[in-house]
Amino acid sequence: MTKVKKISEKQYVLDCINKQYELCGLERRFDTFEELSKYSKEKPKWFDEDGFFENKAIYNIWIEYCVRHFYDWQPKRVSKKIAKDNVSWLALDYGFPCKNYETTKKKEE
Repeated sequence: MTKVKKISEKQYVLDCINKQYELCGLERRFDTFEELSKYSKEKPKWFDEDGFFENKAIYNIWIEYCVRHFYDWQPKRVSKKIAKDNVSWLALDYGFPCKNYETTKKKEE
């Protein structure tokens, strides 16, 4: 019996990107991968400029969401290590930076 993927790779990436906007309290959402691609061409550094995670805890929530959601795209037999490796690449390519307000405040004082 062949395992059927619940979602495509493009939908997986789109869902993870939309989740980070949600966790960062931003309004933007992408309905289609094509919409995301168009936005990426207009604003190539969007993932560095649109927002940031306020702290490591929120960033970790996003990473865990992406790892759990990975199995909607890939079969359950794929190891969690491979899922985490894939999510690491996703975070490097499209993840918002993580900023710690406390560190920033101390540097300004």
